Parts: sequence; C-alpha cells; structure tokens
Amino acid sequence: MTTAPNPKMFESMRKVMNGFWIVVPAYLLLSLVMPFLLILALMLLVAHTLELPIAFLRLKGKNLPASEVVGKTLLYGFTWWLPKSLEGKR
Repeated sequence: MTTAPNPKMFESMRKVMNGFWIVVPAYLLLSLVMPFLLILALMLLVAHTLELPIAFLRLKGKNLPASEVVGKTLLYGFTWWLPKSLEGKR
C-alpha cells in the first residue's frame, strides 16, 4: 500500500534540499585531491543536464524563470523538479 504525497512531505524534502547546496563546492574541493570525484561530478552534471527537457515540460505551467529551472535542476536533479511539478495537484 502506498501513501499519496502530501504538502508536509514536500515541505520536509524542500528543507533538506535547501541545505544540500554545500555538496557541489565540497565535490570540487575534494576533486583536487581525488580525481575519481571529478569524474563522478562530471557524470552527475551530464545526468542532470539530460533532465532539463523533462523538467521544462513538467514545470511549464508553473511560470518559473528558466534560470531557476536550469540552476536547480543542475544542482538537485529530479529531487527538485519532480516535487515542484506535483505541487498543487491535490
């Protein structure tokens, strides 16, 4: 049995993701010492870049600026745009 998403669930996810921004600079600093982290960071960047068309399609009715969609999708991937696309559908 699955539970339907609710606003409290999305709000708690948003709070967690707001603090997640520190991961990108940390990866960049660590990649100076550990090259495999640079490769991992590049793979994540490519994966999130490939999500952009889907994010724009899912968020087109939300009237969000393109810079916000691109920036947050590159930083957070689907964990940002998927909950954002489901907001207000209840």
